[in-house]
Amino acid sequence: MNRIISTLIYALVCVSASFAAGSATRPSASEIMRQAGEKLRKAPALEAVFTATHSGQSVSGEILLSGNRFKLVTPALTTWYDGKTQWAYSPAAMEVNVSEPTSDELSQINPFEILNAMQKSFSPRRLASSNNEDKIELTPKQKGEYSRIVISFNSATLYPTQIVFTGTDKSVTIISLSSVKAVKAVPADTFRFNPRLYPGVEIIDLR
Repeated sequence: MNRIISTLIYALVCVSASFAAGSATRPSASEIMRQAGEKLRKAPALEAVFTATHSGQSVSGEILLSGNRFKLVTPALTTWYDGKTQWAYSPAAMEVNVSEPTSDELSQINPFEILNAMQKSFSPRRLASSNNEDKIELTPKQKGEYSRIVISFNSATLYPTQIVFTGTDKSVTIISLSSVKAVKAVPADTFRFNPRLYPGVEIIDLR
């Protein structure tokens, strides 16, 4: 699940980059990545509908992101993160695991940390594309989890439509985004598990 969360937030970072790309003079790939952080911070919240595919398995859902907080909803799992505490609720097991992610785990789920890693660890360049899309390739400066990331943008809307992550182990994770939009600020409680809404659920505190 952390892989899906991290790749989804990569995708939303790319959404922010697409806002920056819509100027009269299209900026370079490096400039888009530089501006992405500012756009991400200025957006009160971002909402996306996605399908994630990895190792022949697919999962669809929605993610709401605001700063370093998020709520991720799929049929099998709902995850809340309020900037400190994470709740992972499984309706099948009728239980929720409560944890406080470590620094290493935060580097995979915190959008600002992910963006910093992208800026420091990847070199962006434009790829040849059709009239209907723009593509940016990110290649790592040093060996890491991914060997290549390709972002496809709809050239009319400037929203990303697909993010393809190729791992150093040759695995491929594809995030397809059918809807992405900026939304108004949402209450902080949106990013916290509310036990009153889930009666009978076992709470397992792993902190």
